[in-house]
Amino acid sequence: MNQLFQVADDVFFDENVEGVFILSGSGEVFVLEDDVSKAVWGFLADSPQSLDFICQQIREKFRIGEDDNVEDDIWDFVSALTKMGVLNECTVLADGIS
Repeated sequence: MNQLFQVADDVFFDENVEGVFILSGSGEVFVLEDDVSKAVWGFLADSPQSLDFICQQIREKFRIGEDDNVEDDIWDFVSALTKMGVLNECTVLADGIS
């Protein structure tokens, strides 16, 4: 899962106490309210990230053991956001990116 993903250029987002509000380039609004989805978005909002990096950070942040499979859930979430046009898979080389 070394693919890199980033927030699409035409996406606006804002985070407040109620969650992360995302406005897609097509005008659709999405709201992320749970702690895990907000954390995943936070990693991607800063810079392109690999799914491996995001999974590792989620495991650490929420103290999830190695026996628990978070990779499939995070892949499903990132894939859904990509299909909605909110995230893009990027072609940046992984040298300077986590």
